[in-house]
Amino acid sequence: MKKFTFLFVSFMLLFSGVVFLTFSISDDLAAYHKKKTEMSEKLDFKARFSDVWEYVPFSSAADDKVALWQQLEKESSYYYRSAAKKGFVLAGLVLAFFISNRIYYRKRDHKLQIYGLVMVFSALSFLYLGLQAPFLEIEAFSRDLTITSPFEFTYKGRIYYLYQNKSVLELIKLLYTGGNFLVAICLLLASIIFPVTKLVTSMIVFMNPHTTFSRRAVPVINNLGKWSMADVFVAAIFLAFFSFTNMNVGVDTGSTTLIGTYFFLSFVVLSIASGSVFKKLTGKQ
Repeated sequence: MKKFTFLFVSFMLLFSGVVFLTFSISDDLAAYHKKKTEMSEKLDFKARFSDVWEYVPFSSAADDKVALWQQLEKESSYYYRSAAKKGFVLAGLVLAFFISNRIYYRKRDHKLQIYGLVMVFSALSFLYLGLQAPFLEIEAFSRDLTITSPFEFTYKGRIYYLYQNKSVLELIKLLYTGGNFLVAICLLLASIIFPVTKLVTSMIVFMNPHTTFSRRAVPVINNLGKWSMADVFVAAIFLAFFSFTNMNVGVDTGSTTLIGTYFFLSFVVLSIASGSVFKKLTGKQ
């Protein structure tokens, strides 16, 4: 169909950019995860408690652990910043895709179809990244832990008790293997099944809104849209729970939202925007 030629060409450019940036961002995030995991393992409380050299007077073991922590923290931050910068490039690429199509089709009769397709394609790009990029980082550690029995001794730097770095897909797997089947299934439906079904069905309707299938798909899409924030609610529960555990005396605990959260948030915003265009298009029929 000639009316979709520019959209198709620009989408192929977007797709190529998304694929390249996805692999690059994934490599950076894998390196970030590796460094953070290495840090938590080498500074694990069992490893530090069993290291007899830390108890020897004038030994450099404790200072070496502090230097190790600072080095790994620096390296992990470098990889995360690199992934974040590439995420901004990806956002700019999607924005350029949206603006170029909006300008090109602004005076066309079928501009609502094009705007809807642009938003659907952009939303799918962010959904793909949002599902596999780290979503939550959970950690528990002590700083300069002092033990007073049988003698007073201070472990310099950090001692880790827990570290986890999870994407939405990994979180679903963790819940399922941990026996939380109902929550895992609900998260799977809300995070993957419902959004993909909604976006793919919307794409078909935007391409040809006057078919029998499109008319029957309208109430289905409207109903699926009601579930688009369920997974965000589940993530909020996780964040709230681990933030409250930060009240434990002597132990710093908490959770941090990582880049996957922002990718997923971008998907949610674009999905809602495509829903608005969808209502305008179907309301004209």
